[in-house]
Amino acid sequence: MMPDWILQLLPPLAVFAALAGATAVGSAMRAFSGFGAGLLMAPIFSLLMPPADVVVLVLSLNLLATFQLLPEALRHVDWRLVLRLFIPSLLGLPIGLAMLHLVDATIMRKTVALIVILVASLMLAGWYYQGRRGVIQDSLAGAISGVMTAIAGIGGPPVILYMLSDRSLPLTVMRAVCIVYFSLAQIATLTPLAFGGFVTAQHGVYILSLLPAVILGNLLGVYLHHYSIGKHQALLRKISLLLLLLIGVTSLLV
Repeated sequence: MMPDWILQLLPPLAVFAALAGATAVGSAMRAFSGFGAGLLMAPIFSLLMPPADVVVLVLSLNLLATFQLLPEALRHVDWRLVLRLFIPSLLGLPIGLAMLHLVDATIMRKTVALIVILVASLMLAGWYYQGRRGVIQDSLAGAISGVMTAIAGIGGPPVILYMLSDRSLPLTVMRAVCIVYFSLAQIATLTPLAFGGFVTAQHGVYILSLLPAVILGNLLGVYLHHYSIGKHQALLRKISLLLLLLIGVTSLLV
């Protein structure tokens, strides 16, 4: 039997079921496409706990999910693109952490949701960013992502939409870049939170109890990725945009 103090830290069964379901589906999405876990989990988690807890749990669970996916991702990753995104994101993290208790996370999440819906809809209709790509553009996407990761654990949209608009970037490489980049961003965000005392024993209990949902979601997502990759790149890109659109609508409504 579990010690009483651990049982007291566990969420009610209904809350745990909602958290586990969101974690499993989000993990499957990330294992399939390289993104989507935090975007799906954050709105649902935010209905059940304070914003600071959402950031810690979403980032921690995503980081654990990444460890299972890293070996394969490292074989395809473009390290130059990862560093162009990650280093500028470090400049955005302190700004986001400073704003964490100043900005309403719900308003921020809905604002991001509207932007995601708009851009994903435009790209599904045929529009793509065709401007110059280089250090400045990569850095801007990374910096904005850093701010959003620290505020609400949803730093994915700037980087994901930026890479999806690059039709020359293979989806296998994009998935690998997402997995590696977000791993580094999550470590960089969680480290100051841990040293600042924001990570608690209750967070640890929640993370351990949700770990099976992470593993099962990863296994499903990896299977779907291996089944589909290399067959219909255009269709997969469209599916990725539809996932983002669905996540944006969900984030806006809940």
